[in-house]
Amino acid sequence: MQFERLMGCTAHDLQRWLPDALGSYYPRCSLEIDGITMIHAENPLIQMVGFTKNDRQIALLRIPQLQLQLKFTDLADHQIQALLERFDLYTRRGGG
Repeated sequence: MQFERLMGCTAHDLQRWLPDALGSYYPRCSLEIDGITMIHAENPLIQMVGFTKNDRQIALLRIPQLQLQLKFTDLADHQIQALLERFDLYTRRGGG
């Protein structure tokens, strides 16, 4: 099963967030950004492939963008749903 996210972060931001965002699944994930392997796992349950996009600019604010594809293998639908909810919770940022 595969999902996509357009994220307002850099590759290094994402890499820093992943241990908390994936919890116990983190050791079973792989991450490749722009053809560079950033995290490698043997037989990953979660494969992430990302591509940096041009920054989004709103007035003087510049927001980095990362197009991310998440592919899940050998996980039940309820596990994927719970994992995506946790991932979204940990990676979405807001101001206030």
